[in-house]
Amino acid sequence: MYIGVDIGGSHITAAQVNIEDGKIITSSIVRSKLNPHASSEEILTAWANAIVQTSNQVKTYYLGIAMPGPFDYENGICLMKNVNKYESLYGLNIRNELSERLSIPIENISFRNDSEAFLEGEMLFGAGQHYEKAIGITMGTGLGTSIYKNGDAKDMAMGINHQLLEGVAEDYISTRWFVKRYHELTGKTVDGAKQLVESFENDEASQEVFTEFAKNVCLFIDDFTKIFHPELIIVGGNIAGASPLFFPEVEKMLSENTHKIQLIKSSLNEQAALMGAVGLWKKQLK
Repeated sequence: MYIGVDIGGSHITAAQVNIEDGKIITSSIVRSKLNPHASSEEILTAWANAIVQTSNQVKTYYLGIAMPGPFDYENGICLMKNVNKYESLYGLNIRNELSERLSIPIENISFRNDSEAFLEGEMLFGAGQHYEKAIGITMGTGLGTSIYKNGDAKDMAMGINHQLLEGVAEDYISTRWFVKRYHELTGKTVDGAKQLVESFENDEASQEVFTEFAKNVCLFIDDFTKIFHPELIIVGGNIAGASPLFFPEVEKMLSENTHKIQLIKSSLNEQAALMGAVGLWKKQLK
């Protein structure tokens, strides 16, 4: 049995993955909310309980975990500090902690950066299966970026490290940008892009915000593609659901590129990270 786990800022999602046919076993999916500011014992217990529930009492299995950073993925040690989540886990060896709670060998537990896991899942099981070089972009609370080449995905952390306009890319391509920009234009407060999608047809301010967002994305992707020259760009995250409102502008920009680049929305959506988290064992079966 292979279990993929996606650790979010306030939730854990776990599911059994059939790595041979590339499918999630939907009856096994468990999603639990949790308090990222809770004690280490409370957080680890909640994680372990979700995984046990997913495993359906099977005693031996392989566990792949997609985890946000900062995190020592090779050694399984949490390095989150001053990031407003999971700070009680700082310095703990999460691999050892889960191995003890789940009674499985430490070598059966692997960790993957969540942006890497998203792209790995799409390349092995989803939209990128017939491509060799791609970049993955997840747009939501933050901006995740990764590149896939030579059969492996690697986090690029360009959301927080790549300069864009008067800040970094994540300042202009994220939920908080939508909230901030709409408030600047209207004085009104929204929760995120979804509300602007719903009001798009009859709200000029929503239309203006998406026009600006498309330009922001074009600027960023133009920089990204010039550095890495991918065959494919896969876009995921909550904001990807609004892709019809900004993809056309990006596709127009890409059509002017000297080499052809495909732009597509994630086909696995929230399941991509779960599936990419167990990608290590999929590769070993080849």
